[in-house]
Amino acid sequence: MPYAERNQAEALGARWEPSRRCWYVPDGMDLLPFRRWFPEQDPGVPGLNLRSLETYVVTAPHRCWRCEKDTVVAGFLMAPGFEDFSVWEDDPDGQGHWGGGEGWRFAFHIDTLPSSIAAQAIMRTPRYRRAFSQATRSAYWANHCSECEAPQSDLQLFEKPGGPFVPRDGDDWPGHRAFRVKGAFEAAGSFGRSVVDATAIPGVRAGSNSGPPVAIASRPTARPTGFSILRTVRRWLGLAPQT
Repeated sequence: MPYAERNQAEALGARWEPSRRCWYVPDGMDLLPFRRWFPEQDPGVPGLNLRSLETYVVTAPHRCWRCEKDTVVAGFLMAPGFEDFSVWEDDPDGQGHWGGGEGWRFAFHIDTLPSSIAAQAIMRTPRYRRAFSQATRSAYWANHCSECEAPQSDLQLFEKPGGPFVPRDGDDWPGHRAFRVKGAFEAAGSFGRSVVDATAIPGVRAGSNSGPPVAIASRPTARPTGFSILRTVRRWLGLAPQT
């Protein structure tokens, strides 16, 4: 919801939740007046170059570089078999192709992320949101400190040895926890070095066969699956067919 419209939402009965930094509709209220602020399903996001059928939101403790307070950061861990869409210089038709990824890899420097996937990270780390980088003059999805709101550099988190997602010791994942992403993961971004001991992270592979396989499109477009609660709300509002 835009900041300038907060008074309108409050007048209708919405309430502010400081711990999650968001507005919510109390139980029992009519949702129709709030319809314009409900998140829309992405009809398709072009240019996505990463996709994976098995992905985890991994949370980890981290010390903020600015205030030196403890905070929690998150990253998307893609399982072996993920795919990357690339266009090679020697590609005869210049159309590019999907290639299979080897090993476990963290996705980072994420420029584009379907809302249904982003929501699953925000559930675990509410300060995960888009930020603008002065260095690259572009916006990307980044972790922020829960105390001072400073953005935490993806370089420090995912590429620097000793960072929360690049441990120096073989199977040292103190305080880490993994949560299986619902649906197919898709994003526009990069991926880091192979994580040899990823299955040592608590939660990885746990319940990985609990649901049916999810088909992935042959071209780099997003098809967010969304949470069941979101689909329910949209049915209430007449925004989605009854299924």
